[in-house]
Amino acid sequence: MSAWSCPHDLEGICQRVQGAVCSPGMRGCELEGKVRFARDEMNLPRKPVKATPPARSEKPAQAPRRRLPF
Repeated sequence: MSAWSCPHDLEGICQRVQGAVCSPGMRGCELEGKVRFARDEMNLPRKPVKATPPARSEKPAQAPRRRLPF
């Protein structure tokens, strides 16, 4: 058994399958059909699951005000 880290995983979001939650072996994944997982349900064909966008604040962000040196 070995450990593996996906180069397309960026904070749990797949960069290869745009907007999907990273799930090794899903459709479109680099590993699809190339490897066999220890858990049988991981070996079944799976559709990508869309990631939920991060919560947005109600107020638009404002740039900090600059203080004058006098």
